[in-house]
Parts: sequence; structure tokens; C-alpha cells
Amino acid sequence: MKGRFLPLWCVAVFATAAAFVVHLAIRFETVRLGYEVSEEHSRQRELLQDRRLLSIEAATLRQSGRVETIARGTLGMEVPKPTRIVTMKETRKRTAAGRVR
Repeated sequence: MKGRFLPLWCVAVFATAAAFVVHLAIRFETVRLGYEVSEEHSRQRELLQDRRLLSIEAATLRQSGRVETIARGTLGMEVPKPTRIVTMKETRKRTAAGRVR
């Protein structure tokens, strides 16, 4: 009996230590992944905020008054005279994909 106790005790201590080390490794990985998820959520919030700001800026840039001001002031364009307007007959061509362009 005494000869079997020491090896079994060593195996039990080793198994307990190994289980504890595995538990710590899993715990550290869980914490690391938690930090990574938190960083990605922050990044996602930043990107959504950037997207909102860019959509507002795009809507502002598309305003017809602003486009007309740039066309007249910067580019020197004018409203065409009725004699310069040419209407064309609309024709639709099918592309290879079957879409109308």
C-alpha cells in the first residue's frame, strides 16, 4: 500500500497542476478575446459615425444650389438658350447581360 501511494499522489498533483495551467490559459485567452471584441466594437462605432458624417456631407455637396453656384462661378457655365437645346429620341440598347443602360 505504501509503495502505491507516492506514485498515485504524484499523478494526482500533476493532474491538478495541469488542469490549473489549462484553466489559466483558457482564462487568459478569454480575457484577450474580450479586449479584442471591445476594440472591434469601438472601431465599428467610429466607422458608423464616419459613415453618418460622410452621408451628410454627400447630401450637402449634392444640393442643386451649390452645384449651380460652382457651375456658374468657378466653371463659367450659363443656362443654355432654347436654340441650343437639342432633344434626342430615346433608344434603349440591350447589353449582353440584358440590362438597359
